[in-house]
Amino acid sequence: MRTNGMRWWVGLVVIAIFTVGVSTVHAEDTPLATAVLLPSVISSIAQQLVPLTVDLPGRSATSSVQVKIATLVYCGTDGHGGGYAVGIAIPAESIFSPKPLSATDCHDALSAVAKRAIESPGAPNWIDAVRAELVWAPWQLKLALSDAAPATRQAATSAPSFAGIRTLASYPTSNLAVLPPPGEDRRFDVAFGFPGTAIVAALFASGRAGDPLAALAREESLATQTAGVPKQANMVVGAQYSFINDLLKLYAPEYEVPIPIEGMTQKMVARDVQVAGADNSMTATGRLVMGNLGYHCAVHTAGADLVITRIELNPIAQDCTSADLMERLQCQGEQLATSGSSQSVANALTNYYQGTPFHYSTGEHPLRFDLLDRQFTATFEALRSSSKGTTISEAARASIQSVAQSAEGMR
Repeated sequence: MRTNGMRWWVGLVVIAIFTVGVSTVHAEDTPLATAVLLPSVISSIAQQLVPLTVDLPGRSATSSVQVKIATLVYCGTDGHGGGYAVGIAIPAESIFSPKPLSATDCHDALSAVAKRAIESPGAPNWIDAVRAELVWAPWQLKLALSDAAPATRQAATSAPSFAGIRTLASYPTSNLAVLPPPGEDRRFDVAFGFPGTAIVAALFASGRAGDPLAALAREESLATQTAGVPKQANMVVGAQYSFINDLLKLYAPEYEVPIPIEGMTQKMVARDVQVAGADNSMTATGRLVMGNLGYHCAVHTAGADLVITRIELNPIAQDCTSADLMERLQCQGEQLATSGSSQSVANALTNYYQGTPFHYSTGEHPLRFDLLDRQFTATFEALRSSSKGTTISEAARASIQSVAQSAEGMR
């Protein structure tokens, strides 16, 4: 597809957004990048987090019993700055698979949720309907149990008590290292917000956010700005141009460019690519080198959904002052050839790419991250790109899949 050819300019934009970690200096509490997870992708992640094993106190002071949360639905904001989910807990050894929970269960009493589950065919002797809270404060994300309602079959042993169990899991969200080499020494902090039915993650250079809660409140407004987001999108991501440029320097100082010119066999290499933008416009600049020919290149895009409008090429000046006559003549000849070819190559590139959306998808290079006791892979299909001020944003459809790992109980 024609859009695949634009990877030579934006091959790290999505990686920048998903794996933020360059410690760039910012004077104010502006995140380097922000991701807004919309309900459908949150639901997909929640369904893949179960079964989730939890250790509870047993009937004696020294014993314990394992239960597993077999189904889970994310409900949205709890009205107090956090988010909450509702789940069904069953005996760890049970093979019962409860019906998936829905938004309706979020608003019912836990006792009613428990009653419906225990009455399902094949249900075990007891179940617990549980409510779990997601709470973030600098710099810790906690999954905490806030309520539980047991249901037991007649004459069966009662359900184990969740009394005294508060924190199910706790994760530090500061000074994190997630980038692969050569960026493995970079650190970042992440803040989480839970507006409406979305989840917002704002990423900062480590130790640079003076007031992350205030910055997070500003970013949470993005969750309500979905008017121009395609219906297929389940995520909106954005990153500062300065941050993307840092990652381009780090990971893509040069890379090969496809040349859409019939009969052209030489390789063209892009170097020193940088991006800059304003409202509804963005320009990527860099150097293109093909053999002994070199050009300064600019790719101009514009529109509410950025599309390529024009590609400019200008010859890179060479120092043709060698004392050797033959070297000087060769240099001047190459300079003349570059000057003469720049416009024709620019026209060919413009004709080929003009009108192409400036999108990037991860394709065959999935991203990886860990959550609870599972590893996930994520692929990203960009659907709409936009530029506002110093930020580029993309509405996308993310596909997030868990990778099978050995499950261990949370303690």
